[in-house]
Amino acid sequence: MDYFYYTYKHNHIDFSSHIYKISTYHYNWHGETEILILLKGRIEMSCNSEVFTMEPLDSIIISPQVGHATLALEQDTTALVIHVGKDFFQQFDPNFGMYQFVIRSDKSNRHNPFFTSLRHHAAMMMLIKSNGESPINQMWLEHHYLALASEVYDEIDAIKSIHGKPVDMTVATFDKMIAYIDKNYQQKIELEDIAQIGGYNVNYTSQFFKRQLGVSFLEYVLRLRLREATVRLANSTDSVAHIASDCGFADIKAFNVSFKKHFHTTPSEYRKQAKELGRKTKLHDWKEMISTQEQDIIRILESFVPYRDDLQYKVELDEANQKLQTVKKQLKSVVEEL
Repeated sequence: MDYFYYTYKHNHIDFSSHIYKISTYHYNWHGETEILILLKGRIEMSCNSEVFTMEPLDSIIISPQVGHATLALEQDTTALVIHVGKDFFQQFDPNFGMYQFVIRSDKSNRHNPFFTSLRHHAAMMMLIKSNGESPINQMWLEHHYLALASEVYDEIDAIKSIHGKPVDMTVATFDKMIAYIDKNYQQKIELEDIAQIGGYNVNYTSQFFKRQLGVSFLEYVLRLRLREATVRLANSTDSVAHIASDCGFADIKAFNVSFKKHFHTTPSEYRKQAKELGRKTKLHDWKEMISTQEQDIIRILESFVPYRDDLQYKVELDEANQKLQTVKKQLKSVVEEL
């Protein structure tokens, strides 16, 4: 079975793309420019210390090395993600690595020409890849990728800001802290352990953590535990008590309380709903990749296809202006005769 998970490298073009079911919590910190388009459900996004809600069809574009995290607010929440290769934009703009930007849609602009075009090109890329490999498919894929990348860069160019290395804590240091938590969250972890890794005091580490992720250290660890628990509830037959213990919860009561607080349902009910949904997924790096056979996802992608690009609008606008000028001349001629 094929899944919406692709990587592509050819000449100067380099990107990866996938469609996945957003789990309880996922934190990202990477060197690629990320484009995320929400297809189904709602998510809470933490980015640059700002926390906001994204609705279906909303998009966000995040510069490299900006920490961001997603929290699913509904069970069957699905997103399309494209990661632009680290060096792609830098080939055209050597200063690109110094830019910082976050571009996102909301109800006021999610249907404007830019975000509509973004969804169109991203959907076309996924549909073309799912149709198999061929020379013509490769050409069309690169056409849509370059169209998307050029429009994204044009949007970035309008709002980008230059930033240097953080003066209070380096990226490498914060990476080490996150890597330690990601590896050991199933065990008992104290903030003191994390502070010691960075060489900072506990209070400063706590404040910096909250600024970077928008959530506290304890909340981050809890969300990682819940993330694994939701995946295992949906993809294994392990008992709820066994999952709770393996994911780092003190006991099943603590697990049930935390789970119900975040999902407004019990772990058993969540498992039942996941089985009834029957979504075909494949685990990759703790992400549930969506099958290319999921017809509701295909329909959403296809709904983005009927889109007239700016060039066509410009042609039609020019034609309308020409007609208007002709009418003006005719009216002027009539007035002169009178």
